[in-house]
Amino acid sequence: MIRLFWTTVGIIASLTVLVVSVLFFGPKIGGIFGFLSKYRNKNTNTDIISPPAPIFLNLPAASKDSDINIKGLAEAGSKVTLFVNGPLVGETLTDAEGSFAFYSISLISGHNTIFAKAKDENGNESAPSDTLDIIYDKDRPEIKIISPKENEIVKNLDKRVLIKGALNKKAIVKVNGRVAILKPDLTFEILLGVEEGKVTIKVEVVDEAGNKADKEFTITYQKSS
Repeated sequence: MIRLFWTTVGIIASLTVLVVSVLFFGPKIGGIFGFLSKYRNKNTNTDIISPPAPIFLNLPAASKDSDINIKGLAEAGSKVTLFVNGPLVGETLTDAEGSFAFYSISLISGHNTIFAKAKDENGNESAPSDTLDIIYDKDRPEIKIISPKENEIVKNLDKRVLIKGALNKKAIVKVNGRVAILKPDLTFEILLGVEEGKVTIKVEVVDEAGNKADKEFTITYQKSS
């Protein structure tokens, strides 16, 4: 009987300790597990990877317009910020394909440096894009004809005339529709086939910014006897 009595007392004491532990320590233990679970999930789900740097598409090396449109690609859903000659000039969001566009971006005369950055929805920022150098040039090229001169009479046996000229800037040169090679010193020359009599020579040039110029003159060709 005595052994049964003490066994019963022990069971009651154990149950009492268990109840007290649950009542007093249960919320704290649950809170600890909840805290760990909360931050474990947060650390697992947080994106800490920076997006790729933006890429510009089809931007010209030079422009004759003071305002240009700038398009490119970046991570889909990211915010792209654009910097021109130092300061931030605009920001936009990419679409589902990662495309972005900035419209009517102002340029200063001469060289303009342009780069962009992307930032994803978690605040991770990309490295800067490649820095582009775009020249704003609104001036037409200047053409100088070296030879032959206006109304000059050219005589030879092969029905050809050598046209020589010079420009003040890089450009594509065409003489009577044929491309002439521009040399590093900005001079050009081309040998044209001609017929006897009056010959009209037309020089057309287009510079890197798209500015155009032309010059037309007349010579006389005579076949030597």
